[in-house]
Amino acid sequence: MNDVIETLGAHRGPTARLAGRAASAARAAAIAPDCSGLDFFAIDRNVRDLLPLYMYAPLLAHLTPHLRRLGQLAGGRLNELADLADKHPPVLHARDKFGRDEEWIEHHPAYREMERIAYGEFGMHAMTHRAGVLGWPAPMPPLAKQIFHYLFAQAEFGLLCPVNVTDSSSELVHRFGSEELRARFLDALWSQDPAAHLRCTQFMTEKIGGSDAGAAELTAVRDGAHWRLYGEKWFCSNVDADLAVLLARPEGAPPGGRGLGLFLMPKTLEDGSRNDFRIVRLKDKLGSKSMPSGEILFDGAVAYQLGALDRGMKQMLEMVNSSRLSHLTRAAGMMRRCLNEALVAARHRKAFGRSLIEHPLLRRQLL
Repeated sequence: MNDVIETLGAHRGPTARLAGRAASAARAAAIAPDCSGLDFFAIDRNVRDLLPLYMYAPLLAHLTPHLRRLGQLAGGRLNELADLADKHPPVLHARDKFGRDEEWIEHHPAYREMERIAYGEFGMHAMTHRAGVLGWPAPMPPLAKQIFHYLFAQAEFGLLCPVNVTDSSSELVHRFGSEELRARFLDALWSQDPAAHLRCTQFMTEKIGGSDAGAAELTAVRDGAHWRLYGEKWFCSNVDADLAVLLARPEGAPPGGRGLGLFLMPKTLEDGSRNDFRIVRLKDKLGSKSMPSGEILFDGAVAYQLGALDRGMKQMLEMVNSSRLSHLTRAAGMMRRCLNEALVAARHRKAFGRSLIEHPLLRRQLL
């Protein structure tokens, strides 16, 4: 760097040598790189040492090439896509190009490509439900799914909410849905084919309730073999999903959590028409901007009963627990990414004549 600055100084004078593109580029050599291009599975000795203690050996041997693939993607292409998706968040359009009230959400192509990786390539939403995902001849144990979440979250957190709720909501349909509903929706919920796959979500929060879900006012009115929903939900993640599992109070039901039923609401009805609900607006969130969260107004939307009407809250919470575990796994993944970045910086950045990693206080902080 000094040679470059001296050459510049001779050409432009003693002060000009500190300016210009070449001088700036020379000084930039002191800046540490980031994690771009690293293999997040290969550099994670902790998780590679722990997996043999907890995972069935033949399954681990089968999954290791796929974990390596995701580790490389997380430090490379997936990392680039996540950055693009955060810089170009989803946009709600109130009408289609013909002026019809068919509100739709525009996603950046980077988000769609991340969906292809998560749902199509790795089948993260289906691997614990059916055989054949990643070539394994049976449904995998939850640990397998969580380790993929852990690696994926080191590049992209937002999309893992839709992946997780598609996974957990499909289990609600499987356990509490009628034979007709299971036959109609489960294969599509567990599909890895983008043309056939249905994404799902869960809607719980209302203005009046917040964390007190038992105070919900969304009302379900019976209409023959199905129900119709009236009211609104206040914070709906993955708001443009193909299906939604939600809590609503059947007309005449008692107050509190015991009066809530569990329902499945499709975005599109069997005749191809749009169901009677509106996406009012998207939330301006602090984080996870790649995934759309919004507010929904229900004006007679068709929905189907899941399980007993007086056990909706308990049935929903059974799957909320699995979502909580996914949140913990994703948090661990983000923490690992922070450590990865800190280690790269500490090994390449110099202060007081030495790399940061050589200073005892910094090593203690990293530990």
